[in-house]
Amino acid sequence: MLSGVIEGFYGRAWTEAQRLKMLDWISAAKMNTFVYAPKDDIHIRARWREPYEPAALSRLVALNEAASARGIRFMVAIAPCLDITYSDPSETERLTARIDQLLAIGITDFVLLFDDIPNALLPVDSPHFENFADAQCTVANTAYAHLKSHGGGSMLFCPTEYCARFAGNDVATSDYLNTLGAKLCAEIDVFWTGPDIVSERITPDSLEEIAAVLRRKPMIWENFHANDYDIRRVMLGPLAGRDSAVLPLISGFITNPNNEFDANFIPVHTTGQFVCSRAYDPETALINALADWQSAFRFALDSNTMPLAEIRLLVELLYQPFSCGPGVERALAHARALLSTHRPDVASSAWIAGLAALRAFKASVVSLFEHLTEIDNRDLFYALGPYVWEAREEITHLVSYLDWLDGAPGPDDVFPAEDLIYNFYRRGFGVAVQDILKRDDEGRYHHGI
Repeated sequence: MLSGVIEGFYGRAWTEAQRLKMLDWISAAKMNTFVYAPKDDIHIRARWREPYEPAALSRLVALNEAASARGIRFMVAIAPCLDITYSDPSETERLTARIDQLLAIGITDFVLLFDDIPNALLPVDSPHFENFADAQCTVANTAYAHLKSHGGGSMLFCPTEYCARFAGNDVATSDYLNTLGAKLCAEIDVFWTGPDIVSERITPDSLEEIAAVLRRKPMIWENFHANDYDIRRVMLGPLAGRDSAVLPLISGFITNPNNEFDANFIPVHTTGQFVCSRAYDPETALINALADWQSAFRFALDSNTMPLAEIRLLVELLYQPFSCGPGVERALAHARALLSTHRPDVASSAWIAGLAALRAFKASVVSLFEHLTEIDNRDLFYALGPYVWEAREEITHLVSYLDWLDGAPGPDDVFPAEDLIYNFYRRGFGVAVQDILKRDDEGRYHHGI
């Protein structure tokens, strides 16, 4: 089974040095695949017809050789989907010419991407194909046949409907997916992200459903740790929401992680533990990965490292797309309880204990940020520092308000003091828009609430 990492996000691509380190991480995690597919490489998507220049080819040769030395399959993506004319034979010739160029330098495995595009044929193509999927299958099958006839290896396919939501949450009746199942060459594996683009859970039942439609096991494109859709967050926590029971139902598991390279140690290593285990437990995987990651947090001025408990706090602050870490969730629960009444009883034991817990939590976050600034690995610091800075500011804000309430302010008193307004509250266009759009607790809009 293929398992590994795809550099497939929108945003600044990783450096060559970072990709080499990623190959080491993939190998250490006992996975076997790296897919080169950065959206920032214009030759993959916007200029897919143009050959790579010699310098770019040399970089791909070096990556392919480095992957091979580690026993890792190196795959390169091509995404002709933005502007291809499916019915024009010269377009397919340009696609196969790109394959030939890469075959000539020793790259044998490819990924065809048809994601994130309008799901409709151009008028010029409509008379030639049954539907959109039929056009894509025709091009992909031709490219695969060319690849195999020239000594190439495998090909993966990312569909336009790559999750259940894009299929109208009715996978079984999707014309697009059913056409792929019927017409795409059976040897081409198909990517699938689950119920949604970023799926909280992927269940065996959902995989059996998509496998029946595609007439093959799906290849998971895992977006659990991706953050290119929300630049205000980074995901450091363990893979979760996937049970080991899904492994026999898939042809592979490829994770598309954070844009920030240095944020991906735990995502990659817990993904490796998932695909290599028949009894995966996120907490156990996290503990294992934390122990291996600690050496990256060595202080610049001595040989000591940040304590594991502090690194764990870092991870729990920047945890998963659908939750904070358990310790952070407990701190938030304390805050909600303290603020659940209009005028809290600051003399009650519940108030005193809850405020003490939050003060201690604030102190731990402040200490975490101070220690993070002192580590020798500056790439790691700059990748994570802004997010921890924000966490420090927000917990300081919260505890300052609770401390103010603890002083039993009068009914007409307000917080914060006028000279602190700009330190406590963000400004700018994004904040202004969110202030206009009043939301409920689930983040949905209801006019008038």
